[in-house]
Amino acid sequence: MDIGKSTEASITFNHSNGFYYAGEQVSGVISFHNNHKKIALNKAAVGFIGEFGYVTQETCAIPDCMGTVLAENCTVYHRLQFIDIHLPLKHSKGNENKIILHQGQLSWPFEFTLPQYLPPSSSGPLTGSYPYVKYYIHLVLDETRNRLSKQHIFPLTIFPHVNIFNINEEKKSISVSRRNQKHFQLTANLQQRAVLPGQSISLDVNLENPKRLAVKRIEATLIQHREIAKNAHCEIIFQMDLPIRQDLNETEFHQTFCLRVPHGHLLPTHHSMAPCSTLSISTKIHYELKLVAKIRGILDDIILSIPIIIGTKSSSELNQLEENSYIELPINYLAPMKQTDIPPTTYWSNMCKSIACAENLFIAVMNLLVEVLETTEVTRGLYEKELIDKTIEFNVPHVIHADMKRDEEVHRQHSEGIH
Repeated sequence: MDIGKSTEASITFNHSNGFYYAGEQVSGVISFHNNHKKIALNKAAVGFIGEFGYVTQETCAIPDCMGTVLAENCTVYHRLQFIDIHLPLKHSKGNENKIILHQGQLSWPFEFTLPQYLPPSSSGPLTGSYPYVKYYIHLVLDETRNRLSKQHIFPLTIFPHVNIFNINEEKKSISVSRRNQKHFQLTANLQQRAVLPGQSISLDVNLENPKRLAVKRIEATLIQHREIAKNAHCEIIFQMDLPIRQDLNETEFHQTFCLRVPHGHLLPTHHSMAPCSTLSISTKIHYELKLVAKIRGILDDIILSIPIIIGTKSSSELNQLEENSYIELPINYLAPMKQTDIPPTTYWSNMCKSIACAENLFIAVMNLLVEVLETTEVTRGLYEKELIDKTIEFNVPHVIHADMKRDEEVHRQHSEGIH
């Protein structure tokens, strides 16, 4: 009887939500329901698997319809198993060489202890997106008679312990400041930059505004950055406008704001390296609180970036905070495996660095145009309405190209006038 049609497998963990911290004990029961008569298995293997997923851009040899081999750039999807722990199954009938599944319900218990240092489970917003770190229980059943194999995957979520209680005092508080050419200065102070999910960030904001510039608003954004094997991805955790009066123009301003971090299993701040043969896979999770002050009549926003530490616990009984030190995982790693035939359904690439470059280029060009053009109140209003807050959509090369064509036309008309 075909094992794929005659059996159903399920698993029950000692943590019903499948969430564990590194170093904890994982136990459970694998249950089988056989709808038919007995089935003989020559193998029933269970393993705990940890896997990296990342992409690289490589040159591939691709033949065309004429048989000519062409070199093209292609995206290669990698799956790297960095940990594989074999879990012995306990069963009352049969032996190691032959396992009999009788009709009805069968159960096999298992248990093991997670390693102390593991990178956190991490994936994109959609299943199958890269880069990722994932863990799962892998069950393989090989049938003796028909030489068939059936595999089952049961995912787990694993976080390392990140204890914010043990952060050094000098690293708990932070102050960041920036002043522009109009002598407008934005200063942000955090007395405690290490928080847990569900807690609030206490943010002190100070403004020095001797020229009484009008502040339209101040945006606060908490951004999560994930880097796995040099594949980067960023995700906004929350974004809000600080509750200040619109067009605030006091010469001095000070206020404390409470920014609540969402509840739930938020990835903790983490940095580790997994050596594997000739490869070393780095995993880094870090956060920044980004403040953007938008001032009326000025295209150059005031931007502050404040590093934030997200922890998992606040108890002195846990291990030292992993973020403060570089960690090499003390486990055995396997050789990498490439998967190039079936691409994932979605790949979320990080455009944060490219966006930052585009912002800087746009700001430089805009400041140059503002100095050259004769800015009347009408011109300034049009620029603010159409250009401010749209740095990414603005096509800078088209503007430069238009100016070059205008200069060429003026030069041509001048030459024709001389002749």
